[in-house]
Amino acid sequence: MASREPFKQPATHCIDCGEMHPRRAELQPSPFHSLMVEEKMPNASETAAIRDFIVDIDAEMAWREEAIKRLRCEVVELRRRSDHHKAIIAPIRRLPPETMAEIFLQLTAMEKTLKATPKQINELTMTYSPDIHYMVRPVVHRAPLIFCEISRKWRAIALSIPRLWNSLSIRCKDKKTSTSTWLCEMWLKRSGSLPLTIRLYPRPYKFPSFDRPFEDSEDVVKTILPFAARWGSLDLDNLPASSLSPLCHTLSEPMPMLETLSVCHGWQSAITESAPWEGVRVDAPKLRRLYFDKIGGARIITQREQATFPWSQLTHIDLGDCSADDCLQILSQASAAVECRFDITWSFSPEAHHPSILLPELQTLQIHVHDNVSLGPWWNYLTCPALATLFVGSDPLPQSLPAFITRNGKTIEDFTLVNPGLDDDEFMAYLADMPLLRRLKVSDAGQGRLITNEFWESLTWATAGDLIPLIPKLESLDITGGVDCSHKYIVRMLKSRLRRAAPELKFVKLSFWRNLSSSVYSKLLAFGEFGLKMTVDHLEFLYDREVGSEASDTEDEAGGDSGELENP
Repeated sequence: MASREPFKQPATHCIDCGEMHPRRAELQPSPFHSLMVEEKMPNASETAAIRDFIVDIDAEMAWREEAIKRLRCEVVELRRRSDHHKAIIAPIRRLPPETMAEIFLQLTAMEKTLKATPKQINELTMTYSPDIHYMVRPVVHRAPLIFCEISRKWRAIALSIPRLWNSLSIRCKDKKTSTSTWLCEMWLKRSGSLPLTIRLYPRPYKFPSFDRPFEDSEDVVKTILPFAARWGSLDLDNLPASSLSPLCHTLSEPMPMLETLSVCHGWQSAITESAPWEGVRVDAPKLRRLYFDKIGGARIITQREQATFPWSQLTHIDLGDCSADDCLQILSQASAAVECRFDITWSFSPEAHHPSILLPELQTLQIHVHDNVSLGPWWNYLTCPALATLFVGSDPLPQSLPAFITRNGKTIEDFTLVNPGLDDDEFMAYLADMPLLRRLKVSDAGQGRLITNEFWESLTWATAGDLIPLIPKLESLDITGGVDCSHKYIVRMLKSRLRRAAPELKFVKLSFWRNLSSSVYSKLLAFGEFGLKMTVDHLEFLYDREVGSEASDTEDEAGGDSGELENP
């Protein structure tokens, strides 16, 4: 097609359409203009002529509308032709396939779903080092499936990259069973010989029913079984026991690539009756991370000889529905453990005999004990010389815990205590055994015995600086409680920390089980102006009057250290 430069006329504003375009062609004047101006009634012959003139005008309009449609169609074709020719000279066509493959991988990484296990969502376990899996959901018109829709070349490149297809997060219980199974099988076949990261989870229901049938989870599970030798990370979230049975049988066979196994039974009640894990012994020499939410209900065996899982090689263990004895049996074998979390629902058995346990690599230990569960001498069996993070949720605390902290507290940097049932003297004795502590989180049940004025004084640097307080390296403080303590002791402690030559305290969160006056609230928040990230929560804030559980601001400020802030 010959190149031509269209003749450009100056654009003017059209009073009819309101658009800017070149001046339109002048139309022939109407032969009946005088009749319209003088408002005369036409005679019979003029009326017939006017009707003929209207027919001609309508025909002209129809012709022009057809011309507009034709021109619009031509514009569409010209635009398509222009786009095709632009694509020929586009820089992306000059990129080598290796570069295109890397672009596909990066775009797919942006589409991946961040999947957090229940232990990361639970507020009580936020200190647990997250084991985060990024998995791709098979969504049409999204990466990586969209790469197969652009051109034959792009499709060939996408199919030649196994890393695009070795991660899959698929929802079971879809209405069209064949779609899920077909897509799952197609996806995994494209992954070559790479280790597979697979997550299977049910379709969420606003009102879940325990007797709701699972439509296709068993079919999807059967689809992934032929690829078991390449499972690298397997996450089974709320699948029915009937679907787990064939999978558990497969786990007893060699799993040479399996490194992470996560099994969440959720709200299911039929796991104990069906017992799909009974008799299973997982053969996975590379398995390092295990999350299992119902050890007791699934009849998991913890004894060394018939153990369901290879405890000795695991580095990250997160287990729920455990007995205190199960935990000790597991820890006695888990010599390589780095992070452990146990949700204990069954008390320690006085008749049980356990050896002393040395965990040389353990850095994080989280123990959450349910109500009315007794641990007895549980803590006396453990020695953790490298322990850096300790979480304890128990009411009351077992009598064996202080001795454990005395033995192992020298390396602890992060300590969380929930509903401890301690008084302030016992609590401060705990802190004295942790000289390297940097992050402290305490949730008191509101009895007023733990967070007292004496506690805040123990954290305060003396003016002379010759007396070292508890937790001298404190960086983060999260306190829930404090019924009886006065705000002036809190202010004094914060000011003493910020006056240091190199202040280490960076974050403070205070949640009080009582009301605060507006002035106290303002004083505490004002520390944010001095580089401290300060958060204050309480039951009910009283904006309209200067009253609260504090006796009075004047009384507090009369104690020798003004509550007003100055430059530390």
